[in-house]
Amino acid sequence: MIIQKADEQAINKLLAKYPGVRPVLCAGESGYTLIAYENEKIIAFASVFKREIPAPLKGKTEEFINVIDVVDITFRNKGVGSALVNEVKKSANDSGSMQVRAYCDISNEASHALWEKNNFGISPVKHTDGTISGSFVTYRI
Repeated sequence: MIIQKADEQAINKLLAKYPGVRPVLCAGESGYTLIAYENEKIIAFASVFKREIPAPLKGKTEEFINVIDVVDITFRNKGVGSALVNEVKKSANDSGSMQVRAYCDISNEASHALWEKNNFGISPVKHTDGTISGSFVTYRI
């Protein structure tokens, strides 16, 4: 498996195969997309945006995983998601970000397992009516 930061051509290839992911892709100065390939076939991707942490922390930044998806189901539960997460952690460390964060729906057990496996803190979002919609997850660099 090879993981690469996507250039415009790779993004177009991803969108040609999975056009529904366009709204969640990040690129440019404030973000990037990683694509995992096996024998030149796209098997997974993660899209990340970098931002200042919205708290009074004097300009500290985070890399927020907007989406991570192992699109080729034959590669699920084989470490591909973790490999993408590790690449994001490395990028965050190299760029001086304080943390990596993401959000996952409460019903997404596989996503919660991925974050737990990769040593992320998990903070469920509990509403005033008692419902829990999802979890924010955080890995401190």
